[in-house]
Amino acid sequence: MRWSNKRSVIGDLEGCEVVRVLVGEEQREFTLHRKLLCESCSFFKTNIEAIPPPSTSPGGEVEDSVLWLPSESPDMFEIFVLWLYQRRRFHTFMDDVIRTISPDECRAVRTNLVRLHLFAAIIELPGLQDLAMDALQDMYLRFDWDMSPRFLAFIYGDCDPEHAVRLRKWGVAMLAWTLHGADMGSVLSNQIDKLFAAFPQLKADYQLHLDKMIQSRADVRLKNPQLRLPANKLRSGERFFGFRQCTFHSHRATVGEGECPHSLALSLEPAPQQSGSSRASTYYGRRDMKDEMESDTSDDNIISPVGDLDLNEMSYLDLS
Repeated sequence: MRWSNKRSVIGDLEGCEVVRVLVGEEQREFTLHRKLLCESCSFFKTNIEAIPPPSTSPGGEVEDSVLWLPSESPDMFEIFVLWLYQRRRFHTFMDDVIRTISPDECRAVRTNLVRLHLFAAIIELPGLQDLAMDALQDMYLRFDWDMSPRFLAFIYGDCDPEHAVRLRKWGVAMLAWTLHGADMGSVLSNQIDKLFAAFPQLKADYQLHLDKMIQSRADVRLKNPQLRLPANKLRSGERFFGFRQCTFHSHRATVGEGECPHSLALSLEPAPQQSGSSRASTYYGRRDMKDEMESDTSDDNIISPVGDLDLNEMSYLDLS
């Protein structure tokens, strides 16, 4: 996915110290504010501080610091850069994307959100993990997508279990929802049996999820993992149809029934109507980013290096 030209450039860099980040084997280049990147997390701070200071070329030009992330996806990193520069607006942008583009176009966004979630886990940005998870749930709700065997094979076969723990929890809940639905259960049963044989942990996680549903007297045919309810303290009827706001967040164990750290008190607002979904509606909570550096307090001084979404230049691994 691409929001800008191949060479991403910040608007006015005069007087600003920058770092060039090369992403992927093709080394797509992003020129970013060094201070902003360092203050985002310890991963970038440590790696950028280890880079030799800028040097002067024989021609008198100052050569920027360079950081290379060879194993990451440039398309995913563009979403990360968008978050880096527009954190408080990030969820609004993703909401707009999910509402306005087609299912086929959204598949590219989906895969890069999965990659973003994993990247955020690697560099220890749990808040970004949670935003990516929220967007995935909203996307699946809008298009009424089922959980595919290919997606499960990816998160159980190709991903580090520690990094993919939240994806796995959500994926298993989605699998139960899919298999117990009227349409896909019989169609996928043979494929799922093969997946269970290939990935015993998937089978164990699936059974654990079913046991928890029985203990809570929830019906997996009704309890929709696509649906994020706007609170963690639910009324008795709500819990049978959707999941708590923080069920698949990184802080779930510490929050309990309390308020999500990403939400402002009493500021929950209903989402725009989800066309194309036959199951339920969802809600969006405004995230409170006070615990993170407010990167977009002045758009006049900080200009994001990503521009408009270009749907004609998407690349993705289809997880359907």
